[in-house]
Amino acid sequence: MRLERGFRGKLTDYLDVNQPIQVRLSTAGSAVYDTCCFGVDSAEKLSDDRYMVFYNQPNSPNNEISYSNQYNSAVYTVNLTRLPSNIAKLVFTVSIDGYGTMSQIQSHTIDIIQNGSTVMQLSLSGSDFQNEKAIIGIEIYNKTVWRVAVVARGFFGGLGDLLKSFGGEIADPQPAPPPAPVPPPQPAPAPFNNRSDRFSSASGRTINDSYRSSSSGFSSPPPQPAPSTRPVELKKGQKVNLVKQNTGGSQEIIINLNWHQSKGFFGGHAIDLDLECLYEMNTWEGTKGGVQAIGRNFGSLYTEPYIMLDGDDRSGTSLDGENLKINAQMISKIKRILVYTSIYEGATNWAAANGVATIKCPGNADVVIRLDEGNSRYRICAIAMLEYNGNNGFTVEKLERYFESKPEMDRAYNWGLQWTRGSK
Repeated sequence: MRLERGFRGKLTDYLDVNQPIQVRLSTAGSAVYDTCCFGVDSAEKLSDDRYMVFYNQPNSPNNEISYSNQYNSAVYTVNLTRLPSNIAKLVFTVSIDGYGTMSQIQSHTIDIIQNGSTVMQLSLSGSDFQNEKAIIGIEIYNKTVWRVAVVARGFFGGLGDLLKSFGGEIADPQPAPPPAPVPPPQPAPAPFNNRSDRFSSASGRTINDSYRSSSSGFSSPPPQPAPSTRPVELKKGQKVNLVKQNTGGSQEIIINLNWHQSKGFFGGHAIDLDLECLYEMNTWEGTKGGVQAIGRNFGSLYTEPYIMLDGDDRSGTSLDGENLKINAQMISKIKRILVYTSIYEGATNWAAANGVATIKCPGNADVVIRLDEGNSRYRICAIAMLEYNGNNGFTVEKLERYFESKPEMDRAYNWGLQWTRGSK
């Protein structure tokens, strides 16, 4: 059955509410989209945040609602008859993380499925919205019997405004304990091997890549200045401000990626990560490009982009990982940097890699970003976004979003590069 905005009807007319159903949310567009299903009480209040289910809290207390990602769609499996009596309604939402509005989506589809067959489907497009950052797609509610309502309305203030309408709010992350120190980077680059089966990076507006995806949390507190006494470990969505200080020492900002490189119990290739970045210059040309070992695009510290890859360890023996260096005297020339990593060799096992990125800026505490989700089957991970803040410094945000391919990551963060096949 095709659903339209404003529709209300009994679910019992179309399916068996005593059996599990799946609600699948699929959004196509150039932004990064987050979905959520949350339960509210009879007063339309989000009174129990344990029933706010999304990628980072994938199950309600007794698995009445569970989340999974299937082929870039969010699927919520719901057992309506198992929900507690205080949950009177389930609200299904999608919101935009970062750039973009709902008017720019290509499509948003909601399928209600039972026993593998689509029973109801709602299809929306950007023309259905304006500049909203979050929308409610459908609601499933209990009014003598379980019913479905098509809402399809949005909130210009994003997920925060949406949650406020139900008495909820986005929680600020709690400060993390100081992490163990990361070994200092070493400047000596490692040897390179040629690989013909990779995608590589070219200069200008063409970037090459290697293929394999995605998600983000709801916490996005305002950036805070980094304390100067001990390392700061960011949680997903958390931001911190770094201001370059004239300390008389190094004039380089160093981004180090380290990981566990040992082989598995049965041998085979150790996990080998590549540290890479996309950049956008803060000049009238607004040049965009990438720095990565594939294509031997190592960048430069003294000419654009003022970013350089210092070493690409192909041996797997370096204990200091890989480093990106940024010319701290030229940070005002750089608008933003997307730091990411890809698995070059070894199984797609982020938990075993146990990656840690450390950002060292002169006169500031080290900023530590742990890749601690560890459950993605994709080989590309966006680690952090660095954005110039106009005050001789930049904002760092932890992303940890996994992508099937670099072009997919490019689209998510609106870089607009062309991608071609290449080799090391």
